[in-house]
Order: sequence, then C-alpha cells, then structure tokens
Amino acid sequence: MTPPMLLDTIAIVDDEKDLAESTRWDVEAAGFKPIILDGSFGEVNLLASYIAKNAQGALCDNRLANYGRTNFSGSTLVAALYDLKIPSILITQYTAIDANVSIRKSRRKIPVLLSRDEANAATIKQGIENCVLELRGQVPSNRKPHRTLVRITNTDKESGEDVLDAIVPGWNPHEAVRFPAVLIPEEIRQHALKRGVRLFAHVNIGADKSEDLYFEKFQLAPELDDNDELT
Repeated sequence: MTPPMLLDTIAIVDDEKDLAESTRWDVEAAGFKPIILDGSFGEVNLLASYIAKNAQGALCDNRLANYGRTNFSGSTLVAALYDLKIPSILITQYTAIDANVSIRKSRRKIPVLLSRDEANAATIKQGIENCVLELRGQVPSNRKPHRTLVRITNTDKESGEDVLDAIVPGWNPHEAVRFPAVLIPEEIRQHALKRGVRLFAHVNIGADKSEDLYFEKFQLAPELDDNDELT
C-alpha cells in the first residue's frame, strides 16, 4: 500500500499579489497551509532550496521574470523542484502563448500544468496528488515517454530563439506542434534546423493536448530512400 502524503505547507510563488491571495484561499480550501513567498531570488536553485526547507509542495506562476522578482520562469522553478522531489504545479494565464517554448523547455519535469481559470481547490488538491504519485514512480499513461518519429515541417524564431514546428504521427498526424530547438542536442541541432528532417525522440504520445507534450532524447532518423513511401 502506498503511504499517505505527508504534505502540510504549500508555497505560492506569484508576483501579482491579488492572484497570490486568490490562490491562497484555494490552497486553504484544498486542505493545505499556504505561504506566499515575498522577496527576490536571483537563482532558481536558491529559491527551490528555500521552498524545500519551508514547504512540502508549491504552486508557481510561470511569468515571474516579467515583474522583476527573478531572472527565470516558473516552469524552470517547477523543474528544479521536481529534481528535489517537491510536488509542484505550474499555473499560467498565458497557456496558449507560453506552452510551445518557455514551458515546453521544462515540460518533462512539470507533471501538472493548470491554466489560471482551471485552478481551484479541487484541481489543486488533485494536481498535488498527481505530482506526488509521479515523483514516486507512478507515472500516468499520458505522461509516459515513447520513442517515436518527429518530422520537421517548419523552422522559425520566437522571442529571439530558434523554434521548430513538427508533426508527431504517433500522437496526431494532422496537428503540428512547436518546440524550442534547444531541446535537440547541440551536436545534431544544425542538421535538424530545416524542413523535412526526420528525428526520433521520446515523447509522451498519450497526451490529450499539445501543451502537455514533452520532447527529449532526440536522434537523427535515417534518411529516406527514393523508394521509401514513408512521409
């Protein structure tokens, strides 16, 4: 039998005071003790260590740097807390804008992503429980990685960095997904920055929505022969 969660205090990391206070009520209604963090932390590991010493879980807004608190995003913080085995939820009101690049960079280590309008006592409680289970090794099917084909359909730039649009046939052959090129190992990245390149990657192809997809362990796929009918 899995032992019960030993969670009491949940840290809230959000630069907007009104939103932080609103989240505080939801955290209390979910049965946890909330603490709102105040002050600036220049390094993500310093903040992650502080949270680990003062709480057993966290809720992090994604856009932290925009308000002068930090020089990193909430997604980077959640990933650092994941490495420390601290169950953490990422919350954002910019899902459609940030999911493809800033959040995708750390999506492997973000078990639960909630849009701001999805965040309430029930979803926070369930989200923390899901984080705990994953950190214990009980990864749900929609989060498990599978080696699959990734076909580059377009290259572009977003916020000053290289991004790639791709079709993942094993997930959805009719919907392109954008991800930052930095996820691809440097030694093969230049080869991947062109349309038509085929790669293998580990992707959670059981995900329901594109914003839940993560990509890791990229490899170049063999080039197609003229007689090969794969596309």
